[in-house]
Amino acid sequence: MSRQEAHPVAPQSRIAFLVRLLSNTLSQQVERALKPLSLTQAQLAALAQLTFADEGWLSGAELGRRAGVTAQAMSGAVTELERRGLVRRSPHPTQGRIQRVHITEDGAQLLDRAQQLTEPVDARALALLTESEREQFRGLLLRVMTGAGCALPPQEPPGG
Repeated sequence: MSRQEAHPVAPQSRIAFLVRLLSNTLSQQVERALKPLSLTQAQLAALAQLTFADEGWLSGAELGRRAGVTAQAMSGAVTELERRGLVRRSPHPTQGRIQRVHITEDGAQLLDRAQQLTEPVDARALALLTESEREQFRGLLLRVMTGAGCALPPQEPPGG
């Protein structure tokens, strides 16, 4: 008897597999939705994370951690956002190697537009669930993410 026959594991029973498949599918749909704005998901994540920053700025390394991308990938994303005037960088007053990244008004406006364009991705993904099931799913997903050690933004955006 082979190992697979002795202990078959259906892919549908593996949460990590299912979440990865869902993540890949949603990522592709979000990328398509962002295309008219010439915005990548890393750039979108940077803009979104900056709106949650307690002090109004984050370092590039912290942006990368929160977005789940490498520091190098985030550096490229921030460089492009800065070139487009969507963020600005300033030196940290006491730690010379750290650059503080701030979102600009243009960046905040583009983030609003990006969220409008990507909202239908969420709506399609949740379309088969009732409102009660959607809330339950969000709650369970947040709990699983917390258990997995994900960096989560605050529950409500500032002023929301």
